[in-house]
Amino acid sequence: MASLPKRRATVQSSQMHSSHSPHDPAHFPARTEDLLYSDYRKTEELGTLRQAARALAAETNSQSVLRTLCELSMVRGQATGAAVAELSGDNGVYVACSGRANDLLSMTFALEGTVTGRVANELRAITILSPDASSPFFAELLPRLGIGPILLLPLLANGQLFGVLSISRDTGHPQFDDADEERLGVMADLAALALWKARLLEDARSADAAKTSLLATLSHELRTPLTALEGYSELLEDQILGPLSPEQQDVVMRLRTVGRHLGSLIEDILTYASLEADRLTARHATVRVPEVLDSLHPFIEPLAREKGIEFSIDLEPGLPSMHTDEDRVRQILLNLCQNAVKFTEEGAVSVRVTRGSPLADGATTVRFAVRDTGIGIESTDMQRLFRPFSQIENVPAGRHRGTGLGLYIARRLATMLGGRIEVVSRPGEGSVFTLVLPVTH
Repeated sequence: MASLPKRRATVQSSQMHSSHSPHDPAHFPARTEDLLYSDYRKTEELGTLRQAARALAAETNSQSVLRTLCELSMVRGQATGAAVAELSGDNGVYVACSGRANDLLSMTFALEGTVTGRVANELRAITILSPDASSPFFAELLPRLGIGPILLLPLLANGQLFGVLSISRDTGHPQFDDADEERLGVMADLAALALWKARLLEDARSADAAKTSLLATLSHELRTPLTALEGYSELLEDQILGPLSPEQQDVVMRLRTVGRHLGSLIEDILTYASLEADRLTARHATVRVPEVLDSLHPFIEPLAREKGIEFSIDLEPGLPSMHTDEDRVRQILLNLCQNAVKFTEEGAVSVRVTRGSPLADGATTVRFAVRDTGIGIESTDMQRLFRPFSQIENVPAGRHRGTGLGLYIARRLATMLGGRIEVVSRPGEGSVFTLVLPVTH
């Protein structure tokens, strides 16, 4: 590598006789070596700043951003310590520290009379030559840690103060100059933006976790009375409590249909909560495909009959038994069939089960194709089709509305069982959702 051009030596004041002298260095043309050196330093500074920005942007939680900020501050500020204090009312607390400042971690202090408090109030950088310029508390504590000059910077982004960054050098070391303040100020601004992004993500995750927990709690609370209602309706349907007229039998049948539908909704919500919390695992056992398909009839046939559409199942002969989770396979097929009935006003919904093409490893597959003659799906809706709580847009308001969880859960469960869901659809002509599962998983 070619050596850097040497910087031009500083001209001594004794060489300048007058500010208007033709030999005044201010009138000398810039030397090529000086310009090259200046450009090199700028390029090097930009490269270092870019690396710092990438390091901060790569972090997705606020504590990691703060730790990274402290480490980068020590390197870029030629410092021996760095700390970030968060503010709460009249107090501050050190939430991230590096180097000599490590002993400050988790320490709470009163903001009144401190330079940290001044920076928070004035929202500007402040440099102090020694801890003696701070409050009596820090004037006594910091010298024991070997801390000398300190540069304090506000972490400010989008009008929000996230804390105060303190960067320190050892006792007897040079103070921070304007170049240090400018360089480290840019990094503090980048860190504040990264903190803002991380806090938004953390708030979103927290809200999502709270929502999932609430859904799970409500679903558990609803399941118990619903089970009792189903038991009573079964007693009525079997006429154990006395004979029923045809009209009464029709009402009981409708009651049981609604109960099954509510039960499947509650099961979906509980499954969603378990999936989001990574608590769901497959329970593998021998599964006979005809038995799984037979279990769909009590759920789907009444829904189809109520809308005046046909529901049928076609099973290819000679299909092997599967080794998978029977309950989850049934749940996937119920979701696909219920969706098909919901979006079909006339025509039919059918399930065709066939042997599929082998997987890359030669494993045998089974294909469960759920076909409907419904409204179909626009290409613009395909992107969010499997997102939780999403609804397609080409449906009149108040019609065909559900939880928006069925397809999301179906795909997650299919993936858990080593399979996938394929979709073919044309607006106005209907859709085909095909569950593809390995015979053994």
